[in-house]
Amino acid sequence: MAQPQIGVITNPNSKKNRLNPGRYETMKRLVGDVGLVKRTHHTGEIADVVKEFLDAGVPYWLADGGDGAFHWLVNVLDQVLQERGHTGPLPAIMPTNAGTIDFVGRKAGVVGHTESLIVALRKQLEAGQTPKVVELDSLRMTGVHGPDSDFPGKPFTKIAFACALAGAGQAVFDKFYAQQNQSGLGVVQVVAKTLTSAASQSPFLSWVPLPVTWRHFSDSIFEPQPLDVWVDGEQKSIKWYRDLDVGAIDINIAGVFRFFPCAAEPGILHVQGGDVSALEVAVNLPAMATGKPFNIRNFFQGPAKHLKVVARDGRTIDPVVDGELYYGLTHLTVEPGPAVRVVVVVGGG
Repeated sequence: MAQPQIGVITNPNSKKNRLNPGRYETMKRLVGDVGLVKRTHHTGEIADVVKEFLDAGVPYWLADGGDGAFHWLVNVLDQVLQERGHTGPLPAIMPTNAGTIDFVGRKAGVVGHTESLIVALRKQLEAGQTPKVVELDSLRMTGVHGPDSDFPGKPFTKIAFACALAGAGQAVFDKFYAQQNQSGLGVVQVVAKTLTSAASQSPFLSWVPLPVTWRHFSDSIFEPQPLDVWVDGEQKSIKWYRDLDVGAIDINIAGVFRFFPCAAEPGILHVQGGDVSALEVAVNLPAMATGKPFNIRNFFQGPAKHLKVVARDGRTIDPVVDGELYYGLTHLTVEPGPAVRVVVVVGGG
């Protein structure tokens, strides 16, 4: 085989591959003699595939999956490159619209599922065309695992695009991934159930008949978390947070909500957080749907270059990072990360 041009990495344990075990052979057939298709049964195997793709000089990679698959591939690539002291051109990685949120693919302009994207990319290469590559801003997170975590005392470092650090944003994702309907409608259902639950606990609506689990659905979502927060070196006066988020790009959540408009400017993070109530969330739903600033009293939002967060009172930071859940951090800093090269192709639906 000549130098492979396409490298596809897929997880046979993902839901779509379990339901359709023939996908692996289909992808191999579609890639043909212009690339490689590799399976990883768990995240620990990704590094070997990354090294194989780098050694083979593969310029265009596809992460078969949603934002989580892209997140893991970008982070393992970063680790391997640091270990090797790599200074050459980076491969371009393509996210696919195969997950539940897919905000990275939406931002980059990638349209289509893995199979159609492979076909479109191969056609470009065989026609002698150079695929479009864009650079997306990222953020770099560094912290330490707490004594009760799975990795006590170990450093935590990730490259990401958006992160819900604490409070409502983090808890809603937790609830969203625990349900079966993981789609745009599923996002709306979780938000509606959260706000209904919170409203039903008010004295005026406590008479509304609801199952106990529904009535208390929002309890953990709006539980205040004790944090000390610094934005660009300035410590915030807020001590209890019901929401804290940061993004390196402006994102579109399943076509329903839009967040982090300040991060549309290159090299800038958008940081937002404070002591927000369920009523304030409900009032600001139109702003969330349109990507506008929120009108919340005890809340900050805007551009930043550096964020530092320290958990207090024996609590931990349990962030949702690009849709992936992590637990047990004692403190965390967030800064602009490296530019991530993304190959952009439009395939079929």
